Formats: sequence, C-alpha cells, structure tokens
Amino acid sequence: MTPRPCILAALILHFFFYAHVIALRFNIRGELLNKRGHISALDNGQNLKYFTNITLGQTSFSVSIDTGSSDLWVAGNVPNSNDTGISTGVEYAIGAISGHVKTAPLAFLDFYVPDQAFIQVQPSSAYPEGQGLIGLGPNVGSNIHDALNKKPRGDTVLDRIFRQNSSTPNFLTVLLSRSNDPAGQYPGEITVSDILPGMENITSQPKLTVKAVPSSRSGDQHWQVLLDPNGIIGPDGQPIAFKTKVSKTKNPWQLTTVIDTGFTFNQVPKAVSDAIYSRIPEAKFENISATGPIWTIPCTTEVNTTIIFGNKSYPIHPLDMNFSLKNSSGDETCVGSFQPITTGAGSDYDVILGMAFLRNVYVLTNYGDYVDEATARAPPYVQLLSITDPAAAHLDFVNTRLGGTDTTDMQRLTAGTPVTDNSTSFFNRRWRSIIIIALVSFTIFVLALAVTLLYFRSRRRNRRFVQGTVPSTVDIDTGFSYGHSMYRPLEHPAPSGEIRPVQGYNSETGRISARGLHAETAPGHLPTRDFYAESTQASVTPTHEEDHSMPPPRYEVSDPWSTR
Repeated sequence: MTPRPCILAALILHFFFYAHVIALRFNIRGELLNKRGHISALDNGQNLKYFTNITLGQTSFSVSIDTGSSDLWVAGNVPNSNDTGISTGVEYAIGAISGHVKTAPLAFLDFYVPDQAFIQVQPSSAYPEGQGLIGLGPNVGSNIHDALNKKPRGDTVLDRIFRQNSSTPNFLTVLLSRSNDPAGQYPGEITVSDILPGMENITSQPKLTVKAVPSSRSGDQHWQVLLDPNGIIGPDGQPIAFKTKVSKTKNPWQLTTVIDTGFTFNQVPKAVSDAIYSRIPEAKFENISATGPIWTIPCTTEVNTTIIFGNKSYPIHPLDMNFSLKNSSGDETCVGSFQPITTGAGSDYDVILGMAFLRNVYVLTNYGDYVDEATARAPPYVQLLSITDPAAAHLDFVNTRLGGTDTTDMQRLTAGTPVTDNSTSFFNRRWRSIIIIALVSFTIFVLALAVTLLYFRSRRRNRRFVQGTVPSTVDIDTGFSYGHSMYRPLEHPAPSGEIRPVQGYNSETGRISARGLHAETAPGHLPTRDFYAESTQASVTPTHEEDHSMPPPRYEVSDPWSTR
C-alpha cells in the first residue's frame, strides 16, 4: 500500500471508530448548556459524535446518543449499583461491548428512574472511564431487555420514562449542530416529550410510519421508514433510481431507510454513491484495506443532493456531503459522506442516514406502541423538519472551502452515463437487444428480398437474351442508403470536440441544481440553462444484475436547490 492510501486509511479508520461506538477520547469538548425542563444541549465531538450527560448512581457520565441501538452502557464503576448476576453485550456495525448487567438510579434530563438497567464496561483506551452510550431505539431491540427475560426491569431508558409518566407524550426530538458552520455554531439539543422553541412546525410535517420487521427478527427493529420513489436527487438534478432489496415492500422503488444518530456517514447502495460522486472530476473510488471501498473528492467541489420523504424535500448542506481531513503532510483530503453500505444491509433495510443527513433536519421519533406494555396502540412514526436553506448553505461552502471567492461556476460534471438501478439498466439493455435483433432480422429480410429480385430479374434477362434482346445495365434500388447515416448508437464514442448537455446546472450561480426538464423558474431567481460538460466517461462502471421489472414511473418534485 502506498503512503497516501495508508494515511487515508488511518484517517478514515479514525472516523469509523467514532461512527457507532466510543473509541477515542476527544480533546476538544464544548460546554453543555444548562438543562431546561425536558431539554438538554448536546456536546458536538467534531461532527463525529454527539454527547449528553446522565447521572447514574450519583456519578456523571458523558454518553453518546444513538437512535440505532437500544441499550445503555457506561465505562467505569457505578456507585450504589446492584448486580443482576447476568452478563450480556452489544455488537455494533463497528465494534462491540460486553459486561455485567446492573441497575442503579438514573437521572436523564429532569426525569428520574430508580433502578435503570445498564451494562457496566471495563474502562480501556477504546472505552475511556466516564463515557458511554445511551441507546434511543425501540425497546424490542434491547439486548438487556432480552437478557432479563423481557421483564420490565430490563426496559430501555425511554421506555422506563414513558411508563412512569403516563401523561408524558412518547416522543424524542434531536437537533444536531455543525461544528464548522461559519455562521456560528448553534447548539445541538435533545428533548423528551418537548418541542424546541421555534421548531413547533415539526408536528405538521408528514408522519413517516415506522416499517416493522418480521416478529422473528424483532431484535433488528430500528427507526426505519420508506424513502419516496426516486427520493434521492443527485448532483445533476436528476433522481437516482434504485430498487429496494427489502422483500414485501409494496412499491419496489421505495428504499427502506434507517434514521441513525450513531453513524457518521450515510450508508447507501454502491450504485447510489457512484451516481453522486463518480462524475465529479478527480473523484476516486479507493479500496482501502483498513476501511473498505470509499469515495474521495476534491474539497473545493460543491455537491448538492436532496432527500425526499413524504413528498417533502430535504436539501443536504454541501459541507455535509464530504468530510475535510488533513494528512500528516498537511494536504487536504475530502471523503464523501454517501458511502457504499458496509454494514451487511440485507433483508430489513437499504439505506442508513446518519449524522451527515441529520444535521440538516430536526427529527422527531414517536414511540407509539413500541413502549413496553403500552395500552394505547398508536403506531410509531418519524417526522422531519428541514433546517437547511440552500442559498445560505452555498455561501457557507464558499466561505469555508473557497476562501470567500465563489468559483463554483467553473465546476462541471463529466458526461458519463448516470448510474441507475440494476433493473433499469437491464431494461435498457433488454430493449437495446430487442432493437438489435429487429435490425438484424430486418437486414436479413432486405437481403433476402434483394436476392429474390435479382433472381427473378436474372431469369427475365435470360429469357430476353434468348429472344435476341440485348439487356441493359440494371440498377437495383432497394430504397435504402448505405452511405453516411445520421444515426449513431449511444455506445458510439462522441466525435472529437463534441459536447453533451447536462441538465440542471445553473451557470449564472454556479450551482448543480435539481431543476428537471419540467420545473418552472421560481420568481426572483435566475433561470436555469443547460451546462455543457466534457464527454468524459465516468470513472466507475458498476456491475448490474439482471432484473426483468420495468423502470420506475416518472416522479416529479420541486427541489430546493433549483430555486436557491
């Protein structure tokens, strides 16, 4: 391995250790704000992890928040705790913990639980004393709950709170801050049963029903919801079509998506990450042994992508589309935040949206009937409120990555074939094959017809010759020209100097927008005109499996980047 991949591997491995478990102690820690009722500030660990404080057995612990798991664990001794005599552990996407299951008095926000079950972990360099993790996922996913025979004493922190306070609404909200926000860092906050001031509109957003997994796999239940069909808008302003791998999904073009505050990067199918990054000049898909395949791009390239839930658009801040790192030589390297999924996604979900997406929304998770022994049978759901303004986000990127000088009008996407779903690709190949077969068959028919005409004319000519008539030169015109043709197959390389349009790029503002062919120009904004990109092939050609299904129906949305 060359020095550069080694350095990058070390940097990315450093990231991934933060992605789902605590691995290293942060030297830079922000101050937690004072608690206000059921609201507490979150400590931002360099956009890699978010912490809150709890008191367990009269000892304070800084715990990372994780909606992707359901168990509480801390590293270090907990005074006034009781050992249950049972041990268990939790395996994360990266890393694992184990220890004795104990109970102790817990104070979280202004709630109090007299005997909360938790796992006590032996402190180490990976799990420093005084730190831990609080799982905020559904109770059915708790390993502690299973270890204690699914008894109420093994319930998760939030289940205990909701059961003890029957009049308390069963929801959690999270707002993640951005540490490198040039406009000033706003405080990230977490609430239980309360809405943040100024964010009350969250309750009017679409209620995204949580998709339940089969009861035989209830331990794999997460906050998983359905993305809209064509619900990922790429940098070229076009939807990225990809078919779900989750069985029994009514609409195969809706991806099952996990909302997870424990992941630094968004995890998506490789074809999706290819569609986002492969056409960016100098983008590289590098296979690093320490981390696996990962996209890197120039840090000065602004990437605009939008996610769509419930027919609502959620633009992603360009500073969240890649992570800026510096290697030991001081050179800047940026890692794309939409990476090929490496967590063994299979039967239950297609996508994991982590911190890189969640910094762009205020998220509410309503636990509904996921609360243990709940009498009300309301279904659990998720609501998302967009907090990213595309115009302000663009200025943030210019000031942070471009030194205040807007050069994004020089950015171009290469004209490689957009990456689509396997079935879409097969559909195109299928029709191409049909057309080729039809052309070949037609050509054979024409040749056969020509031979037949020649045969009969030859017989007539022979008959006339026998009768003493001198034959004239015969010009057989089949009606087809075999000279220069105006038709050129798509696979044929473009002639030298030819350029191809890429729809949706606003050359006046230098934005790769999401304006489609049928979108209207918003009042007060410059119209979008075609951007002409060089006819360079995409650097990555994904391998597609055959799928006999039809391509997705046209799904038109108004993307906020187009009216910035």
